[in-house]
Amino acid sequence: MKNLLFLSILFFPILLFGQDQICGNSLLETLQERELPGYKDVITQTILDAKSSVTYRDGDTLTIPVVIHILYNNDAQNLSDNVINTQMEALNADFLRENENAFETRPIFQDVAGTANIEFKLADIDPNGNSTNGITRTQTSVQSFINIDIAAYFEAIIACGVDLFDPESLAENIECITEFVNLELDLMKSSATGGIEAWDVNRYLNIWVCNMSVDIGGTESPFILGYAYPPVEAPNWPDGTIPEDIEQKDGVVIHYEAIGPNNPSNMTLLGTNDQGRTATHEVGHYLGLRHIWGDGDCTMDDFMDDTPVADSNSQAAGMTCAELHTKDSCTEDDLPDMIENYMDYSVETCYNMFTQDQVDLMRAMLEGPRSSLLEGAVLSAYEDRGDQYSLYPTLTDAKVTIKGDLSIGMILTITDIQGRMVYLGDIDTPSIDLSEYNDGLYIIQLQSDNRNVHTSKVMKF
Repeated sequence: MKNLLFLSILFFPILLFGQDQICGNSLLETLQERELPGYKDVITQTILDAKSSVTYRDGDTLTIPVVIHILYNNDAQNLSDNVINTQMEALNADFLRENENAFETRPIFQDVAGTANIEFKLADIDPNGNSTNGITRTQTSVQSFINIDIAAYFEAIIACGVDLFDPESLAENIECITEFVNLELDLMKSSATGGIEAWDVNRYLNIWVCNMSVDIGGTESPFILGYAYPPVEAPNWPDGTIPEDIEQKDGVVIHYEAIGPNNPSNMTLLGTNDQGRTATHEVGHYLGLRHIWGDGDCTMDDFMDDTPVADSNSQAAGMTCAELHTKDSCTEDDLPDMIENYMDYSVETCYNMFTQDQVDLMRAMLEGPRSSLLEGAVLSAYEDRGDQYSLYPTLTDAKVTIKGDLSIGMILTITDIQGRMVYLGDIDTPSIDLSEYNDGLYIIQLQSDNRNVHTSKVMKF
């Protein structure tokens, strides 16, 4: 009987962790902060900078090209095109506010509900100019892309003083836990570790779909359902904090059971995360949004003025949306918790809105740090993309080299992060000198006589 009780106690924290870690972004930020001190401050400043440069235009729909990388170890993980297509439909419905349950936004929040007017389209041209359906499939020998040492995890639970009966305790001690547990989150992004490399992250939103479960005694349980890198190509990065391989990591990762509202493999997530809105939540992070409770108590901020403060997420097993509507974790603001917001943790059928401030921020990110994604959407419309160019290095203190044929005549355009054109002219040399420019992010565009265009982002520091 003692052995059975001991096993029950061991299972309890991992189940709590699996529930609490619907989104792995707080874990991701903790790991990045350890490698790159100052990372969290920079992400915060990026959000504040984007808010100050909002140029939201209500009528414009911004289109992002997407590539879905499916990594599968067995047939259940090799999701069909139909599952992917319905996921794309659900993602677009949420960002266009065409979701069927939009009318369920409570009256107290209807005035702040916003329409992002952002749509996502599976890519029709790959990085080599070939036709594609926007889906790659890679069979892998990797059982799970979460390589956590379960024994070390349990030791960390004890050493960090996690209260097994308080789900919030796990989140509060995540930094302590990661000191004990060796965890890598980006193994699916390299063929060397059983994954697949990103397509050009400046032109495509890369979404990796793979297994992120842990195995305990032969039973698999999702460890996290997804995570995303927020925009980091902003001009406020301090020296030494830009991840050298960000162009190999940037994008979204989603556990295969959490993809699509018609996923036949989502059995463990039925009734909680089965509407395809893990993708909505993670793409929100990718476009700069934070969790609405600020990953802390009532004093923490998500930097959105129209989201009520909260001291916790709204995850509650077995509770209905109506029951969650009573949640008011910070009573001083006279507003209930916004459990219907896509950036909370709640049952996915309860999600139905972004706020206008969240919409403005995401669009500012698309018009700034992630603007080349929109350029990429324009590029994909060209049938003839015979002129191939590349620029390197993309991180430089002075010069950038152009690789490609300049004999046909090229026009060079350089635009800064605020959208100001700082240079326009012909170019016939294979070098661009940025030494006289201020440090920051620049969009460099090369256009040939036959109107083929190449766009790159370059960070001068």
